[in-house]
Amino acid sequence: GSHAFGRGDAASDIDVIVVLSKVDHAYRETFSSNGFLLDASVHDPETLHFMMRSEYNSGLAILAGKVDQSLVLPEPSALSSRLKEIARRMLDAGPAPQTNWDTPRRYITAALSDLDRCGDPDEQRMMAMDVYVKIIDVFMRCNRQFSGQDRYLIRSAKQFDAVFFDRARVALTRVFEDGSVSSLMHLAREVLDRIGGTLDAGYRQNYPEKFRLPLS
Repeated sequence: GSHAFGRGDAASDIDVIVVLSKVDHAYRETFSSNGFLLDASVHDPETLHFMMRSEYNSGLAILAGKVDQSLVLPEPSALSSRLKEIARRMLDAGPAPQTNWDTPRRYITAALSDLDRCGDPDEQRMMAMDVYVKIIDVFMRCNRQFSGQDRYLIRSAKQFDAVFFDRARVALTRVFEDGSVSSLMHLAREVLDRIGGTLDAGYRQNYPEKFRLPLS
C-alpha cells in the first residue's frame, strides 16, 4: 500500500495478504494494531490463486499486482515464490482479449442518450461521471491493458496514455464547470468507434438459467 511507496501518513492503512495453509473460506478484515490500521485479506494458496485468476478473467490485476509487489514476512519461502511467479505471469501476459463488446457498447450508447437529453444539472453530473469511468475502462481494455477499479483505474490510465486521460479529465471538468457535455460525448463516441460504434436496436443479453426464485 501507500506506506510501501513512501506516500503513507497516520490515516493510511497497511495492506496485508495473510496466507494460511487452509481456510474454510477466504475473507477480508480491517483492524488496528500498535496505532496502525491494517486491511487484511486472508487466504490459503488455492483461494488466493482463485481470486487472482477471477480478477484476471475480468480484465483486472489488482490482487496480482499486490502479490507481485509484496514484501514477504517473516522470510521468502517456496510457497511465496510460487504465488509471486503466478502473479507475475498474469501481469506479463496482459489481459485476455475481449471477444464481445456488445454489453459495453449498449451501456455507453444508452448512457450518452440519457446524458444528451438530461435537463437536471445534478443528474447530468452523476451520469457524466458514470460515462467518464466507463469510457476509460473500455479504452484500457480495447488496448489490451489491465483495467482497474476506483483509483486503480485512474492510475492505470495515467500511466498508459496520459494524453487520453487528460482529454477525459478536461471533458468531465467542463460538465461540472459550465454544464457542457459535448466534449465528453465526443470522446465517448471515439471510444465506441474502436469497439464497433453505438448499439441501439439489436442487443440481447441472456441471463443464466439459474436466475429463478419460486413464488412460494
